[in-house]
Amino acid sequence: MAELIELRRKHAEFGAALDTLRRTADEMESGTRLELWDRLTATVGFLVHDLLPYTSVEDEILYPALAAASETSTPIDVLRAEHVEIARMTGELDEARRSLPLGENGAWTNLRRLLYGLHAVARLHFTVEDEIVLPLLESDLDARDAEEIADAMRAVVHNTMLSPAYQA
Repeated sequence: MAELIELRRKHAEFGAALDTLRRTADEMESGTRLELWDRLTATVGFLVHDLLPYTSVEDEILYPALAAASETSTPIDVLRAEHVEIARMTGELDEARRSLPLGENGAWTNLRRLLYGLHAVARLHFTVEDEIVLPLLESDLDARDAEEIADAMRAVVHNTMLSPAYQA
């Protein structure tokens, strides 16, 4: 058995960043509209440039390793569906953020709903991975396998960061 330490560390980093979604929703009325715009822009940037590329890496590296290691049925389809939902809600959040200056009816309520919803879905996703998926995978790994997964994930992240789509 080997522990996937880097993945757990990354999940902890994401957890702290995800908490800013909830805080932004809680504090929408405090500060100026420009400050809120800046917080929302930073949030969308984190989701688009950090979280969503990481979910692609999980789809490409982590979940196939889980399928290969597990003899029982695994929640891979559910986990991938959560990735799709996080991406969909991120697009909605960005769209709602862009409509803010227009002052459309319900814009504030929609932003708050999306921030709380994204926080809940992403937090649950990483909790399931940390408490169910990673232990299941780790129970079947030796230190060499764990390092190979970590190396593969680092390589995909590195290549993702170099891609023109990431830098756009």
